[in-house]
Amino acid sequence: MRIYLSKAIQIKGKDWKIACDSTNSNYYPVVFYSHAHSDHIPRKLPKTDIITSKITQLLMRNFTSNFEEPTYHESYSQNNVHFKQKSSGHIVGSTALVIESSEGKVIYTGDVSIRDKGFLEPFKPEKCDSLIIESTFGTPGYVFPEYDETIKQTKEQISYYIEKNIPVVLMGYALGKAQMLYHSFSELSETIVMHGANYKINSLLMDENVAGSIPAIAYVDAKETELLEKKHDWILYTPLKSGRDAFFSYLKKKFNAKLFAFSGWCISPNYKFRMAVDYGVPISDHADFKELIEICEKCDPNQIYTIYGDNVRFAAELRKLGFNAHPLSKQTLLDSYF
Repeated sequence: MRIYLSKAIQIKGKDWKIACDSTNSNYYPVVFYSHAHSDHIPRKLPKTDIITSKITQLLMRNFTSNFEEPTYHESYSQNNVHFKQKSSGHIVGSTALVIESSEGKVIYTGDVSIRDKGFLEPFKPEKCDSLIIESTFGTPGYVFPEYDETIKQTKEQISYYIEKNIPVVLMGYALGKAQMLYHSFSELSETIVMHGANYKINSLLMDENVAGSIPAIAYVDAKETELLEKKHDWILYTPLKSGRDAFFSYLKKKFNAKLFAFSGWCISPNYKFRMAVDYGVPISDHADFKELIEICEKCDPNQIYTIYGDNVRFAAELRKLGFNAHPLSKQTLLDSYF
């Protein structure tokens, strides 16, 4: 079996082959898409067999265009090789791929998290022969504080402002981080407003009753009806951008709004100053360094391939712990023998 990177992450057995999270529009007989973030899907989908979750399929239908309609599968079998999905715990609809064949068992995590966020099933590691794992926070410095405690402290800070009739702006990626924020903080105000992509994606998920979506008012409607001026105890959800952006400068000047940025990169002490926000909250939809190590230990594979982020450093850290680990890049071509 070969696992290699050539325009896409590819896994090739004796008489089968699959591409994972291909961001190009090349034709592959079978493709697995772990989730619908733009760095994991192409702009156009070729007519092929696609393994993905129903929620990711829904999102991809709205985020991509098609040459011709693909055929979607939740599970798939080919030449006595079985492909199945399990929750990766990353964002709504995200899944990992488990491949079982006579050549061994492979798990491709995609972006992954084993943290309990309250509305997503976390990734549950299982024994395998080869593990292909993300490395976004694959350096020892990226260890996040305890999730529930961070949410609790942030709730207290948001409540403090809402009770004083001071609005707050909660900034996070519109797909993934945003649903975590909706789930954790929306109960703190009766007036929930969403801007741009946040409102569009939330409406799409609301229509399908997807966990993590909530009732909300579009920012354009709130502005047109002057709702924001009439009542200042509102929460506005927006994509994550610099607080120096003209829109956020306007909100701070007109409403004295407080800006909260949510990102795993907030673990850096100067992050909130670089982003010009009032608070930087270190929560992520990715596993931190310790969690990535825990996944590897529980999967206990013969071979680990690290992908994305600091994959070279993470592979080196894994080798220190006795794992047979290598970074997967366009320069590497590795064989796994089971």
